[in-house]
Amino acid sequence: MTLARWVRAILHEPISYFLVLGLGLYFSYGWLNPDDNVNSRVISVDRDSLTRFIQFRTQSFMDNADEKLDSLSPNALADIVAQYIQEEALYRQAMAYGMAKDDYVIKRRMVQKMEFLAEGTTPAITSLTTSELEVYFGEHREDYKVPAAVTFTHVFFSDDRHGKAVDKLAQETLGVLMNNRVRFDQAPSYGERFPYQLNYVERTKEEVASHFGAAMAQAVFSLAPHKERWQGPIRSKFGLHLVLLTRAEAARIPALEEVRDQLANELQRRREVERKQQAIDQIIGGFEVRISPEFEGASER
Repeated sequence: MTLARWVRAILHEPISYFLVLGLGLYFSYGWLNPDDNVNSRVISVDRDSLTRFIQFRTQSFMDNADEKLDSLSPNALADIVAQYIQEEALYRQAMAYGMAKDDYVIKRRMVQKMEFLAEGTTPAITSLTTSELEVYFGEHREDYKVPAAVTFTHVFFSDDRHGKAVDKLAQETLGVLMNNRVRFDQAPSYGERFPYQLNYVERTKEEVASHFGAAMAQAVFSLAPHKERWQGPIRSKFGLHLVLLTRAEAARIPALEEVRDQLANELQRRREVERKQQAIDQIIGGFEVRISPEFEGASER
């Protein structure tokens, strides 16, 4: 049989076409994906590999990696090349040793990279309309509620220092403060040093309670403000206090314009989280998930 007849006979066999097609796909894949063979001893440093390297290092998967690469100084570019070669060599050697098998740390790293990829490929939200902010604000008004706050100064007398005489001393000093019409800024001239602050400006009940205790905080917030009238004495966990409460603001819901920037940042962050989750859900949708009957209820929660 001549060579020509042998070739024709081979070509008439159906399996020959599958072999040719399989070889074609194999070599095409190898040509199109030269870096996928982690066992290769050749590390190719080109634009595509360096841009991917920069994207993962910066955790940004937008289309500006090429620009970042081109903007590097010669020294910075040399450093990037050296880092890429080192990482690729160590990665391939680790894979050759089989270190990735059943390694949960590596699994988590790969999952994190996919999460970064999902986050980076979701379209950025460039602007939010006033209508969108109004709707979101209407749904979350309580989250932006401004708590009640007070502004006051105080004159302090320590229980530890004065014992039973502390009540009489506080009452006598209250008379002096009222008779002399002592102002807010003159309070340091009376009483003694308090462990925390002397003046409290626009402080919430929680903040006041953290310094004086819950009982005194409740008492202070029940006082009527007056710029000249000293009130008390009020007991704290440290002793007695004479209080000049000059301002009290009730809790309120701010106008949208007051919290517009905070509102926009929060809404944009939430939408980016939602878009990222949508991208991840699309990836999950590409898999068939089989759940044991034992855990079917848990998957629906």
